This record gives sequence, structure tokens and C-alpha cells, in this order.
Amino acid sequence: MSKTAIRAQRFMMGTLLIIAMLLLNTGYEWGKYIVYFIIFMLYLSAFTGFCPSDAVFEKLFGKRRD
Repeated sequence: MSKTAIRAQRFMMGTLLIIAMLLLNTGYEWGKYIVYFIIFMLYLSAFTGFCPSDAVFEKLFGKRRD
């Protein structure tokens, strides 16, 4: 992936984690499911080498040019 795509993906993941933490701190229990989803996607990527967000961000920002 390109550096821009990686940065955008990390920014999105950080934003989702902030939203989940805010939801949990304000008493919304379903904020934990956002955290569980992110954990699941990280393990999916680690074990299979495939992450759907990688494919999406590659299409949005283009593949790495070596």
C-alpha cells in the first residue's frame, strides 16, 4: 500500500477507537462492539494476510509505486 493509504487507514482506525471509547465512557455498552470489530480485523489480517480495508484504501489511493 502507499504511504498515504496506510496513514488514512491508521487515522480511520484511531478515530473509530476514539468514538468507541467515548461511547463506552458515556454509558453506551455497544461501543465495545466497535473495539471487538477492530480486534477481529487485526487478527484476520495477521493470520490470513488479507484485510478488506487494505483493498479499499488501495483502490482509493492507488498501489505503491516502487
